[in-house]
Amino acid sequence: MAWRNTYFLPEEVWSHKTREDCWLTIYGSVKNVSGLIEEFGHDGDLVNPILREAGKDVSYWFEKNGLGEIILKTRLHPETGARVSKLPFRIPHQPKFEPDVDWEPEIITTPWWADDKYNVGVETVRPINVRVTNPLIKRSATIRICLEDTVRRIMERYSVYNPKIWTYKMKYLGKPLNKNLNLSQNGVTLKYEDSVEDFVPTLMLHYQERLAPWKDVTRLF
Repeated sequence: MAWRNTYFLPEEVWSHKTREDCWLTIYGSVKNVSGLIEEFGHDGDLVNPILREAGKDVSYWFEKNGLGEIILKTRLHPETGARVSKLPFRIPHQPKFEPDVDWEPEIITTPWWADDKYNVGVETVRPINVRVTNPLIKRSATIRICLEDTVRRIMERYSVYNPKIWTYKMKYLGKPLNKNLNLSQNGVTLKYEDSVEDFVPTLMLHYQERLAPWKDVTRLF
């Protein structure tokens, strides 16, 4: 699944916090629930709790059972002994715990919080800074990336500074980096010492000269 190899910074998730573009994080999985908001938008009681938390981590709404499945947090009612939701509000796909004369069972195979179809990526376990230097023009930029980002993704992030990034090779200590691997896999030092958390590795850009194909020119005499 492509989403498992797509990583986001916390601030990237936070930027998606509108009714039309709503993301949430649950146990590290980043979910785009805009479609869910649209589907249940007629019931403000259901969607407003989600909108209040748009762009944030809502893992505290849930817990994992013995099988590792994400389930809604519940508690035992002190008087009835019935299992009820711990949430002080309702959300879509939440089972009804209270008796209701209008209650009808919902046929839901997988609730949205456990459904991979809403997943767009994974929140990084650690944001880091890297410095990208172009020695040709003597210009550097420090960018924030995900620890898991491949070199290709780092180059995409850097493209806001140089749209022609793909005409360059990225190197570390003179060694070309594999675009399909992350920095650790490429042998890049991410911490100078265990006590130094703000060490910023420097990646160098080297221009790739693109030569036109050689063409044989036949002279006619």
